[in-house]
Amino acid sequence: MDNEKLEQRIRDLAGHAAPDKLGDILAACQQDARKGTIIDMNTEVKKRRPRWTAIVAVAAAVALICAAGFIGYGYGRTAAPTEDSVIMLDVNPSVSISVDDAEKVLAVTALNADGNIVVGDMDFTGSSLDVTVNALIGSMLLNGYIDDITNSILVTVENGDAARAATLQERVTALVSGALSSDGLQASVISQTVSHNDELSALAQQYGISEGKAELIRKVVLLDPTLTFETLAGLSVNDISLIAASRSLTDSSVTQTGSASDKGYIGEEAAKAAAYAHAGVSAADVSYSYVDYDSENGIMVYEVKFLAGDVEYEYDISALDGAIVKYERDQSGSGLSSPSASSDYIGEAAAKAAAMEHAGLSESDVTWTKASFDRENGIMIYEIDFITADAEYDYEVNALTGAIVKSEREVRRASAGSQGAVAPPVQTGAVSMDDYIGEEAARAAVLEHAGVASADATWTKCALERENGVMVYELDFFTAEAKYDYEVNATSGEIVKSEREVRGSGAAQAGAGTTDSYIGVDAAKAAVLEHAGVAAADATWIKTEQDWEQGVMVYDLDFITADAEYDYEVNASTGAILKSEREARPAASQGGTQTGGAAAGGTTAGGYIGEAAAKAAALGHAGVAEGDTYQMKVELDRDDGVYLYEVEFKAGGMEYEYEIDAYSGAVLKAERDYDD
Repeated sequence: MDNEKLEQRIRDLAGHAAPDKLGDILAACQQDARKGTIIDMNTEVKKRRPRWTAIVAVAAAVALICAAGFIGYGYGRTAAPTEDSVIMLDVNPSVSISVDDAEKVLAVTALNADGNIVVGDMDFTGSSLDVTVNALIGSMLLNGYIDDITNSILVTVENGDAARAATLQERVTALVSGALSSDGLQASVISQTVSHNDELSALAQQYGISEGKAELIRKVVLLDPTLTFETLAGLSVNDISLIAASRSLTDSSVTQTGSASDKGYIGEEAAKAAAYAHAGVSAADVSYSYVDYDSENGIMVYEVKFLAGDVEYEYDISALDGAIVKYERDQSGSGLSSPSASSDYIGEAAAKAAAMEHAGLSESDVTWTKASFDRENGIMIYEIDFITADAEYDYEVNALTGAIVKSEREVRRASAGSQGAVAPPVQTGAVSMDDYIGEEAARAAVLEHAGVASADATWTKCALERENGVMVYELDFFTAEAKYDYEVNATSGEIVKSEREVRGSGAAQAGAGTTDSYIGVDAAKAAVLEHAGVAAADATWIKTEQDWEQGVMVYDLDFITADAEYDYEVNASTGAILKSEREARPAASQGGTQTGGAAAGGTTAGGYIGEAAAKAAALGHAGVAEGDTYQMKVELDRDDGVYLYEVEFKAGGMEYEYEIDAYSGAVLKAERDYDD
């Protein structure tokens, strides 16, 4: 039998065979093959009973492998084939198929461990694209990677010719859809084309995914910057699709048939019920609610936000079992507005006009970068961002009244290859403190810019910091009407950044007081520990700050225990708890040392080495004595689920930045640069 007849026979069997035809396929392989190996099809499946269509599809591929001597590149070809296109299939298994211009397979490559299981020992070299695709889909079904619970697959085509890529995208999508629908599965096929570039390739290698999946994630993150590449990279295509759909994220370059399955998750209503029950509110008490999908430490969650009375709640509910992963409660006072009909809002165009008028700009001067509608502290607002040739602007506009709730302007920085941006003054050579204008001059500059008298300003921050390679004074203050945030060039006195945010009114305003009337940090800590039901000995404080929040002076207090992280805001005048958040810490520890309580050698309630030990580790690594340093800063932080101390200091004309493992004291990161 020649290669064409054999391939057609396998196609017919794969397309029409009932379960009892499996023997015919294997018999055909044994009869017609002259080399190759028969793969045992009676392997144990991972999730569920194999579907017969899947087995037939895999058997078809096996038969082709057996017949490799007939269906190969030696038949009818006079030159070595070259790669024309690459097709990537992603579910969680990731597989790439390289084909020539005749759509004959050059190679099939597994791109991750699950992909290795799908490909197995099969060699597709010389097979046609359609049989290869059917076989791979069959193997994914057989091994339980595609089913009613996880029904989404991403098809990505890479070809230098856009028209050719689009044609192949349509054909492969049809092949995949056909293979899945013939199995009775209501599948979702997402497809796109991609052009190879070094940046995309680097991202794919960094996260161990295909370039196709990397491109899809890149598009999703661009549409919603609150999502991160790192968070999405570890998710399946089905979960990424669920997150995108819940947030109405669409990209015209991506096509999708069907919808991602949510059958494996508890559902939005159950998630809301779990959040309401934990918060102690009834559905009737909720005046506004919003639910979407998100991911927290690799776990799919429902992000549930709702308003009940004058309190805003935000919960992360495990999508698998309804467990409370994270929750936050924010009581901003009785000045919260109730949801209004959409016809009451001023509209996006009017919000943009209000922002431009406030900034003193015309439409021709600006490039819009963001226009979104959101709820902020119980008030519907338009978030309006835009840029000009020399600055970036960030506005929040009250959606009902058009009032400017927040305004921020920041001078644009020049970067390599950029045009139009204003470069900051270059600080060359050694710069001493004598070269800086001083805090008093910086304060005078911002007060003049803000049009505020010194007697009307209450200062909350004045610090000398390095920002984008330039030394600046960071100055924060508030008045009876607004909160201000400034950055001033420390050498020239130029206003680098200015932000003004209107203070709250009504009940919130009543909470304001003078510095003498504040309860103090110790009393604020005692209040949050009592609220959390945590003993002082069990808490490790990682943040203690005083700040202005929505018209009220607050203490911002963060601490951790052996099993959770807490974030609180306390009214500085009354001691009332305005915001409380608790997030369970992962059970697994970094380096295998965290098992609850203090780690070996630990000196803190959370088992951490402590700031002094972290500082000593950094200084020892740098070979610098503490007496030779200045502007020393040590903070406990969490990065990618790992607790670490960030240690920064200056010495001998150099700037040092360290990250120290909070449990072991190991140096995780060390940077040294000239303090220019």
